[in-house]
Amino acid sequence: MPSAPGAGIEAGAGAGDGAEQAAVVFPAMGTVVSLRAYGPTAGSTLAAAAALVAELEALLSRTRPDSEISALNRSAGRWTRVHPDTDAVLREALHHARHTGGAFDPAVGVLVDLWGIAHRGAPDGWQLPDDTTVRAALRRCGHRQVERVDDGRYRLRPGVELDLGGIGKGYAVHRVRDLCRRRGITSALLSLGGSSVAAFGARPDGAPWKIGLRGGTADQGGLLGVVHLVNGFLSTSGDDEQYVVHGGRRYHHILDLRTGYPARSGLRSVTVVAGSGAQAEAYSTALLVMGPAAALERYDRDGDFEAVLVTTEGRIICTPGIGGQFRS
Repeated sequence: MPSAPGAGIEAGAGAGDGAEQAAVVFPAMGTVVSLRAYGPTAGSTLAAAAALVAELEALLSRTRPDSEISALNRSAGRWTRVHPDTDAVLREALHHARHTGGAFDPAVGVLVDLWGIAHRGAPDGWQLPDDTTVRAALRRCGHRQVERVDDGRYRLRPGVELDLGGIGKGYAVHRVRDLCRRRGITSALLSLGGSSVAAFGARPDGAPWKIGLRGGTADQGGLLGVVHLVNGFLSTSGDDEQYVVHGGRRYHHILDLRTGYPARSGLRSVTVVAGSGAQAEAYSTALLVMGPAAALERYDRDGDFEAVLVTTEGRIICTPGIGGQFRS
């Protein structure tokens, strides 16, 4: 059995071909993890996958005081060597921070704490930060205040805090996909909270996996549309889950380091399909911060991802390569 709390493997015969199938659902990394796999080792593979997610959470979760990231945040400017997985996530995070000009940035923990947005509705005692406090927090944010040397050691400027909430789940789902591939799984759908998803192969019947995107009207059953996915990674970032309403105005959790405030770019949600779980998650945040025009410019320049953008007016913008995969 997996070491993740609350996990239980359901296993049985596959979809008519005699292959084993298994499914597991458990809480981890601040969300609900749902894994389904088909193949000769499905049950044991998902048990190993749940244990892997628990191990990564113990390294990467800033909300756990005993995690490696929390220890690094407390290192007070000292050079600190980290686990290879932590190093891999941080290298990805810093790469995407540089590549997006800080639209995605892992060194945002101080600002995340200042805003404290993690609820549908203002928690008791929540206060809107004033401009002076926001500017002071911004001075302790940004990837340029993080140094790395080639032996896997890091140094943060004093007072800077890393938060890997915008890339850790993408990295984890990619690691689970790789585990499935190594252990002979033929088909799998792997979801960390629905916001970071990996499809390994097609469904057992050969059809693509169908990933529903939230944000539609009641007539659409709450779905904006469906992405058909085979052998890829998908991540969605939006302003509809973590937010507070204060003084009649809505403040969400995706922060813009150019201003120190929740992003107001003209986008409500962004879904990215990419060849890397970490890239998909980092880019879904970055593009939402950038706004529609800059997001499409980034697509034209890079061309290594596809996206579905939803504007604040409800208009859907798709990049050309996702047209055959997305159904509204």
